[in-house]
Amino acid sequence: MSDDVNKYCRLGAEHLERGEPEEALQWYERALAEDPENADAWSGRGKAYYDLGRLERADRDFRRALRFARSFLKGRRRPTRWWTDESTRPYLRALHGRALCRFWLTAYTDAARLFRKLLRLAPTDPLDVRFLLGETYFRMGQVDHAVREWQLVGDDPDALYNLGLAYFYRGEFTRSVGAFRRAIFENLFLVARITNSAITDVPSYSGTHYKGLDSEHAAVDYLERCGDLWRGRPLLVRWLRSIYEHDTVRSDVRRHVQHLRTLIRPDVGPGERARLEGENTALRSEERLSRDNRAIAKYVCERLFRVDE
Repeated sequence: MSDDVNKYCRLGAEHLERGEPEEALQWYERALAEDPENADAWSGRGKAYYDLGRLERADRDFRRALRFARSFLKGRRRPTRWWTDESTRPYLRALHGRALCRFWLTAYTDAARLFRKLLRLAPTDPLDVRFLLGETYFRMGQVDHAVREWQLVGDDPDALYNLGLAYFYRGEFTRSVGAFRRAIFENLFLVARITNSAITDVPSYSGTHYKGLDSEHAAVDYLERCGDLWRGRPLLVRWLRSIYEHDTVRSDVRRHVQHLRTLIRPDVGPGERARLEGENTALRSEERLSRDNRAIAKYVCERLFRVDE
């Protein structure tokens, strides 16, 4: 890549980072005028179109980026670590961009294939696509495949809320309660928005969510993407609300918020901070929650599905 092309791509990336896709487009156009086979420039222009909501244009650009990146890799020794090898990142970026376009264009079969390929090439999931692969399967009606992927994601709130849905659809109510209880800890704003409950003064502690996944902004992002999984399904909302309003869950939430309010204080010493973080981790642990999940599921089922004689 020439110095000029490198500079244009860097400037385009800076505009994308600042949320200025139209300005980014101009720099990527200049890069492509200098080097029409540059995979990074095609991916950058594709990302700019993606951010502008022009998905068909973005999809075409990512497809071109893939072709040129693949051509660059031909004849080279197969890398063992795709993401850490800088020569393979243009291919992964283009593959990731195209997968996202196919997902939003509802071409779910294509999206699932591309997400699976990304995970084969980069099993540590540096691009955070596993939860989207689960969602793709879920939207295809392949609930078992979705569950398998979401179980591997960990404490991502998007995956946990959707995992709770999937377990509910499979009739595994105890597991659904367990997933939703973990999800509630991970993002309290989201349960409040879904169930139309009031919630205020919930602090965000970076020691728990370094990516800010516990924020209200993250809750809004989830609903923009997955809100249709809840809309028009009042039974699902009542199920989640009944879990959230259960005395045991309410007590856990109060303790969790109390921990967070203390942890964000700048005057908390290292020893006290370590103790509180340990208590909070134990409070949210799957092992601890599993002791009550069956009883809560029984209570909620009796409340929601009771048939009066």
